[in-house]
Amino acid sequence: MNNIAKIIYKNRAFFITTILLVIALLIADDTFARLGGAGGSSSSGGDGGDGLFSILYLIFMLLPFPLNFIVAGVIIFGYLYMQKKGKQKSVFNKISTQQKPTAGKVPSGFYNFNASNPTFDEAKFKEKVKTAFNDLQYAWQDKDMSKVRKFISDGMYQRLNTQFKMMNILSQKNTIEKLKIRNVFIDKVETDGLYDIIHVGIDASLTDRFISDKYKSLNSGGSEQFVEYWSFLRKRGVEEKDMYTMHNCPSCGGDLPTDVSEISKCKYCGAITNSGEFDWVLSEITQADDYVNISPQIKKLGDLTASIANLVEDNNDFAVQLIEDKASNGYLQIQTARVLKDTKLMRRFVSDTAFDKLSSIIEKEEKFVFNRLYLNDVSLIGAMQKDEKNVLMIAIKSSYQRVVLNGKKANLIDYAVRTKTEFVLLSRDIMSKESKGSLYSHSCPSCGGPVGDTLIMNCEYCGDVINSTSTEWIISDLMDIQEYNKFYSDNARNFVVKVNPEKLDSLYKVRDYAFNNVLIMVAADGVFDTEELEFTKKLAKKWGYNLKKIEPMFQMAQNGKLVVRMPENAKSRRKIYKMMEKASKIDGNISVEEQRLLDSVKAEYL
Repeated sequence: MNNIAKIIYKNRAFFITTILLVIALLIADDTFARLGGAGGSSSSGGDGGDGLFSILYLIFMLLPFPLNFIVAGVIIFGYLYMQKKGKQKSVFNKISTQQKPTAGKVPSGFYNFNASNPTFDEAKFKEKVKTAFNDLQYAWQDKDMSKVRKFISDGMYQRLNTQFKMMNILSQKNTIEKLKIRNVFIDKVETDGLYDIIHVGIDASLTDRFISDKYKSLNSGGSEQFVEYWSFLRKRGVEEKDMYTMHNCPSCGGDLPTDVSEISKCKYCGAITNSGEFDWVLSEITQADDYVNISPQIKKLGDLTASIANLVEDNNDFAVQLIEDKASNGYLQIQTARVLKDTKLMRRFVSDTAFDKLSSIIEKEEKFVFNRLYLNDVSLIGAMQKDEKNVLMIAIKSSYQRVVLNGKKANLIDYAVRTKTEFVLLSRDIMSKESKGSLYSHSCPSCGGPVGDTLIMNCEYCGDVINSTSTEWIISDLMDIQEYNKFYSDNARNFVVKVNPEKLDSLYKVRDYAFNNVLIMVAADGVFDTEELEFTKKLAKKWGYNLKKIEPMFQMAQNGKLVVRMPENAKSRRKIYKMMEKASKIDGNISVEEQRLLDSVKAEYL
């Protein structure tokens, strides 16, 4: 044994104590920074530090020198390595920043799709995507959907139309400048019943600003670069027409109407242009951070679709995407009914019991307007049979910000855009009849005649009850997370297909929620100065984020486009809130806006 070894051995108690103290400090620092453990479950809040400390103590006490130092060194190295790898396993590090196609990479599902669609022209399809992207941006700016109605789904129409109604109440417009598409790439292709769905990534940049001459406190916006995922649906095996540059009916050739309505229908032959029978139809837009967070349990359409398709085998045109489209359409019309205090807007497509429940809520809640209302994700997560009906459960995650109007002032209820998940239940008879229309786009399912916003439940043309589950999927309930958890627990054995509601945000970890909310906190006062930017970048690096991947998040925070996110676990929420408090003090002063945000988050989530 050499001299150094003799010294260590002679003073081994001192060295062991010192080493354990250093390890304890390292673990404590890492635990605080990670708010519950890098790569750990967002519901646990544990980090394993205490267990490691105990193991090392036993190793030093029980194993002889120098074996105890060797074993301890291996364990510490392995622990730190796993911590580093765990930090890199973040949903944010999966966000695409793709500007150029990856050489040789074939999108998931593309081989099978190409085999059954040998005439598919990828370049032509991408041109349609670019046309849709550009036209939709300017339709949004002008609040005029006449050019895009023919190739967007009813649910997508309602997403825009609902926001237009809110913007009109707020005397608001959204200007678009410097629009540039950097790249369009196919991410994956899925089959859904009789339909194919292509999910396309769009890497773009623009400058957009929300402007209100009446309520100037709501003005916001700026320049940003982003990636969005657009989902296009088409019925399999149909001849592809051109709904993107043509202005004629794809069925009879007549001029398509230029006046916008809730149904895209030819006035000559009655063809529904956005049915997927003629061309690709835009059915969903998902932001990159939501797209990568969609639980694999939900979006594995194979088993889910097959099981539900068997359940509703009498419904020949069944497709998950179409069901989700109906749910999002109805959900947004319910939100409009809340703002306008007009229950007629939702009466036609909800059951009698759901109407009574929602009407009671609308009557009791204070009047407000949505300054922002977006759907982040709409996913079918369960199916059951009950009372001779098929019942489908759809989870809807929305981002929203409410204001109360008082004269020329718009007072914020929510001091940042926040998210919530609610659950729509759609019911239809097991032995249902074929639908000739859609209540969600104002047409009678029995005869196809027009249906207005009315409390009268009989069609004026055929006399049938319009909200009958014999011909249409009817919203039979709208639940918050607590209601759905109880419903899920009480009816679990009746489910044919189910996804545990706790798994909806399974890819988000505590530190992901915290980092997202810290960015909002730092930018709450409208200023993202050098010190604050340096703080958030150091935090990102410490938590294992790829700065190139999350760069758009800094821009979104600065432009007020990030939304407050929180897990369901109360302990995790408290940790996240404490980190938000710490971030608010980084410049030595908590601004009024930051304090309001903290108070709002505390009241809502704690």
